Amino acid sequence: MIEIDGSMGEGGGQLLRYSIALSAIMNVPLRIYNIRAKRDPPGLRPQHLTALKFIAELVKGEAEGLRVGSTEVKFVPRLRRPAPGKYVADIGTAGSVTLLLQASLPVLLAAEGKVGLEVRGGTSVRWSPPYRYFENVLIPLISKFGAKISSKLLREGFYPEGGGAVYVETTPGYPLEPINLTAKSTPGPVEGASYVGNLPCHIAERQARSARERIESAGFNVGKVNVVCNQPATGRGSGIVLWARVGEGVVGSDALGERGKPAEDVGREAAERLLPILKAGAPVDPHASDNLVIYMSLARGESAILTTELTSHAETALELCRQITGATYTVERTGNGVLIKVKGVGYSP
Repeated sequence: MIEIDGSMGEGGGQLLRYSIALSAIMNVPLRIYNIRAKRDPPGLRPQHLTALKFIAELVKGEAEGLRVGSTEVKFVPRLRRPAPGKYVADIGTAGSVTLLLQASLPVLLAAEGKVGLEVRGGTSVRWSPPYRYFENVLIPLISKFGAKISSKLLREGFYPEGGGAVYVETTPGYPLEPINLTAKSTPGPVEGASYVGNLPCHIAERQARSARERIESAGFNVGKVNVVCNQPATGRGSGIVLWARVGEGVVGSDALGERGKPAEDVGREAAERLLPILKAGAPVDPHASDNLVIYMSLARGESAILTTELTSHAETALELCRQITGATYTVERTGNGVLIKVKGVGYSP
């Protein structure tokens, strides 16, 4: 049984979700302790339980300690490959849909056939990627490993109600091919989506206009930024997601609206987050990098990505994947940015 210290590195929910996902994929029993020990309150929260229970369902796993507040979980997967078919994962709160998908997708790619999954929860909530970042940045990057994933937003879900829904489909994807996204390049036009749910459309228009003006003032081209005002939604909220092709990669940023926060500030915030990445010409943004580490570790051969900084999430993911899969990695800070190389284990179910 592999033992993981849940307070390692970033020590949050991502470490927990990835640990269970890798345990399921590699078909190895796992004990994780000190879960979220650095957080207040420590231990499992309701949004973590849904992801863990869903992965356990996929591989008919036996789990101990799956309750709110628990600081230790033992997990023993039984099925080597999930069964194909239709699944539903309902977080039941405004817990992040994309964070559940972050952990579930690598497991779904090991299924014996096509899988359809509807996830219900929050699609635009703080501390997690909004759905449109997942769709326009993460899926295109993950597809470079040869993975076949499609997704559709059924309903937007804002904090605190949640109630959003996303549908994804996967086909068996292993073994994954290695990727090389290391070449600095001139960014293509910035595109995006500025959206509202149950709020006036002018909010989305002002977000988009502000983002466009800030990016163009920095000397970068802006293409189409869609203004979305009629997406079915639970609750009220707004947000904007921006992305751009950089060589063979794609980078992105986002910002969410809040009560009392001018729409212009929201658009400008997203633009300001994207500009340093565009100026660096790196093909992977820092937030995408930690999402790619698990696929790099499972792929066959060496994968390499260039990003602008090493986040605590990426650093933790690298070490976690080394401990569970046996993949090895190096991190090199260069004049062009941070070069992350991972020698994957060539996993095949």
